[in-house]
Amino acid sequence: MPQHLLPNILFNLRWAAFYYAIIAGAFFALWLWWRIRPGKRSPLQAKKIETAQIRRELLTSMGSIVVLGSFMPILFSLGFGRHTQHYERIATHGWPYFFLSILLAMIIQDTYFYWTHRLMHHRRLFRWFHFTHHRSTHTNPWTTYSIHPLEALVDSGSGVLIMMLLPTTGASVLTFSVINTVYAVYTHLGYELFPKGMSRHWLGRWINTSTAHNVHHARARYNFSWYFLFWDRMMGTLSPDYERHYRTAGFRVSQG
Repeated sequence: MPQHLLPNILFNLRWAAFYYAIIAGAFFALWLWWRIRPGKRSPLQAKKIETAQIRRELLTSMGSIVVLGSFMPILFSLGFGRHTQHYERIATHGWPYFFLSILLAMIIQDTYFYWTHRLMHHRRLFRWFHFTHHRSTHTNPWTTYSIHPLEALVDSGSGVLIMMLLPTTGASVLTFSVINTVYAVYTHLGYELFPKGMSRHWLGRWINTSTAHNVHHARARYNFSWYFLFWDRMMGTLSPDYERHYRTAGFRVSQG
């Protein structure tokens, strides 16, 4: 084992667990608040989430964090760094490219996730890779990392592609990682945060939402995207009643 591999893994694991706990914990606090005092906001599904589900999700999340946090240090210890386009200073490519690289990373992530996600729904692969995640048909923030270690390994592949295809600096990779986690937790929130007219807006109709992903967990047949709805719309996998769901299914419903 390379001399610095174990310290690098432990550092990465601590960081991965920390920022996931902060992000998912903050969203979970909102989730609890809306459960206690919903006001005009109601959950996307009426089904109650039991404590046993959350406990299971927290336990399975630990395993996925181990995989997600260990993957890159192990890969770099095997020489992966030679195949990346890493650069040290943002000034090398400038600030405009810095922000562009994050957007391009999101596009690569979305494409990679759509096709691997659909593949993991194949009947011969589903129970080995994706069944663990779909045990939660009604989601909450802790559902996000509740995945099988094999699925966590597949999901880690997007980072490999991004660093091979794009010039990236440490700051852009870190920023993208945080955005990635925030958006993943949002799509599992079980509540909608975007405006009511989002699904019909010229730009908003291409953006993935918590409503769309909640339908995916409820039915497991549609809505395979991460950030955008481009692939779902182009490949005919967007749920036919998505817009109706977005307008009515739990979005700021009056509680009287």
